[in-house]
Amino acid sequence: MKVVIISATFLPSHDGVSITLYERIKQLSVAGHEALCFVSSYQEIASIYPKWSDYIGDLFPNIKIISLASEEWMDVPQERNPKRSTLKMMEEAIAQFKPDVIEIEEPERLWTTLFSLPGLKYAQQNNIPYIGCYRTNFIDYIPDYVPGFLVGIAKTAALFLTKWLYNQCSITLVGSRFIEQKLQAWGINNVDYAKVIGPPVIKNPELLKQADFFAQNYNLPDVDQNIKILFLGRLSPDKNWDFTLQHLAKLKQQNITQKFTILVAGRGELDEAIATHPFMKELPTKILGEVAHDQVPNLLANVDFHVTASLKETFGRTVQESLYVGTPILAPDCDWTRNLIEPNQNGILFDPNSGEDFIQKLASLIENEGDRQQLRKNILANHSEKNDPSYIWIEYLQRQIDQAQTQ
Repeated sequence: MKVVIISATFLPSHDGVSITLYERIKQLSVAGHEALCFVSSYQEIASIYPKWSDYIGDLFPNIKIISLASEEWMDVPQERNPKRSTLKMMEEAIAQFKPDVIEIEEPERLWTTLFSLPGLKYAQQNNIPYIGCYRTNFIDYIPDYVPGFLVGIAKTAALFLTKWLYNQCSITLVGSRFIEQKLQAWGINNVDYAKVIGPPVIKNPELLKQADFFAQNYNLPDVDQNIKILFLGRLSPDKNWDFTLQHLAKLKQQNITQKFTILVAGRGELDEAIATHPFMKELPTKILGEVAHDQVPNLLANVDFHVTASLKETFGRTVQESLYVGTPILAPDCDWTRNLIEPNQNGILFDPNSGEDFIQKLASLIENEGDRQQLRKNILANHSEKNDPSYIWIEYLQRQIDQAQTQ
């Protein structure tokens, strides 16, 4: 099987799309398939990602990563999109490679700089599947990045563009049932659901626990003795950091007897705003910075629970990663969290409109070791080594190729 993948993002950027793509192509190589991947270049921001060149070229056997000259996207330096001038090179390389299937990640994002769906004409002329993978709720992100008076117009335009682009694909692939229903309601007619999103299953999560983990890995020996509360993910407005920053300092007013440390891991445009926020002085907090994707399971396994306030995920990869290592979750009660969390079984859900509920439940989890242990016990009791999502994705692609060849 020969696969072309087109994505705006890739490592060293540690977002869900990039990490999923890395896991997918690694398993493609293991399974003996070939892939040609087009991604944005990070050479232009080598000051942020000095090891950008580690993720281009022949990354795995039969897997080639082509780095495309890129430009800043949405006024965020580390968010990159390919320049339109790379389009001709992409089309020529696709024709030379002669793929059996093309998958494009976040086509609506790529279109904003390419003004085209690369490889679509080739796919149509050669009767091969052209799969648009819906990964990010960009329409829901608009209020986080656009002035209020423009939100309505921007949402209408973005919805029109999204429907138009995905309906040109042969398939719109999603990894969550609630997203499948959402896109169908929008009028996207080719939506298909499959369990192709998510991190690799951890076979023996207990082996990741380490008594002196923070002393050894972060030179923070005092943290190992405390209750450890982790905020993990991109430090960006769409992760609902406004809500977190507005209410987190109120934790100091709670009657908490346990010693605890708040840990913030990630990178994003809110780096400075978080690092200089008053809660940093009022609560015991450590900034860990961006964590390499292969170290995330170890980090999650060595904290007491993971907190997120995000409302706009399409899947919730970091929450899934937490569950895979037995770490409980505190999260808002919304569609994406209900997709993964059973309240009071593997996590606790708070009212997303109530800062008071958020702080009370956060304080309760810090204070009550028995509750945390029961949640962890429940998570591990339901732990099953299901097929890796990347292998499910490979099988999915092969089925689509087989169907196309019989038509």
